Amino acid sequence: MISIIVPIYNVELYLEKCIESIINQTYKDIEVILINDGSTDKSGIICDKYAKIDDRIIVLHKENGGVSSARNKGLDIAKGDYIAFVDPDDYIEPNMYEEMFGIIKTFGVDIVSCNYQQIDENNKNSIFFKLDKDEIFKDKNKLIEVIFKYRNFDMIIFNKLYKSNIFRNIRFPIGVNLGEDLRILYPTIKYAKSFYCMKKVFYNKRIRKSSLTSNKKIEAYLNNVREHELFLQNVKNDKTLDYINCYNACSVNLYRHYKRLLDRIYTLSDREEYKKIENETRKKLINLYKNNNLSIKYKRQICLLKYNASLYEKYRRLSMFWKKLKK
Repeated sequence: MISIIVPIYNVELYLEKCIESIINQTYKDIEVILINDGSTDKSGIICDKYAKIDDRIIVLHKENGGVSSARNKGLDIAKGDYIAFVDPDDYIEPNMYEEMFGIIKTFGVDIVSCNYQQIDENNKNSIFFKLDKDEIFKDKNKLIEVIFKYRNFDMIIFNKLYKSNIFRNIRFPIGVNLGEDLRILYPTIKYAKSFYCMKKVFYNKRIRKSSLTSNKKIEAYLNNVREHELFLQNVKNDKTLDYINCYNACSVNLYRHYKRLLDRIYTLSDREEYKKIENETRKKLINLYKNNNLSIKYKRQICLLKYNASLYEKYRRLSMFWKKLKK
């Protein structure tokens, strides 16, 4: 049986489509765990309505504690041999879990992921990974390399099917509302032995301006930086992994997150409050300069930052202004 966990908070406009896409799966041996995380709209009522229609649905109403808290409640009561997560404003294709379960049975892997598409508020869609074929990984170092090159195994959890024993000792971090997927990336890789990445698109990710993933507060940028650094620290402490190789694979990602954090600080009215973080981030970017995996373009930008921080800031401000004009 597959336990599908859905954390829910104020998504009444999208929830019915989400639930319908789950209960109408061609793979029938499922339990659907709907965790109503203190919704103030009609989401809780919708959950109860579907629980009366389909006895595979379990509803748990709780005080608002955040998406990680809701997912953890789902993990605590899940009875399936396999675990999956669906976000409540998204929806999945009818044969998603049948095909993913088939992959696990055929290849004996611990985690299988599928491709997904992002759908904006104008119903325009874009497929996330441009894949030519499926891939199977038994070398964790190679897997980490493709993760940070955004090739076919993303840091998110909603497009995956896990063997349930992986989550025996793993729970989502409470208080981390952006980056919680990255926080459990290392533990899931640690406890899994093999991974299969499918090129087929089965998951439809809705991109909403009001969603957490669209949050542009500086805390979001800070959190992404911290989570990447924590992931690398975990890799460094794990003697079964090649830290240098993982660091090199992650370096471009680190560069981008450091740069975005600096860009955000440049736009703040209370910038002085973040002066320490600005200086620390500048030093981290300069340290990346020594990494030969960065392109000449990136190295030039870091070099400019190193020798003339004021000129670098003017360059970044102009770049951000130009991007706005092009939209």
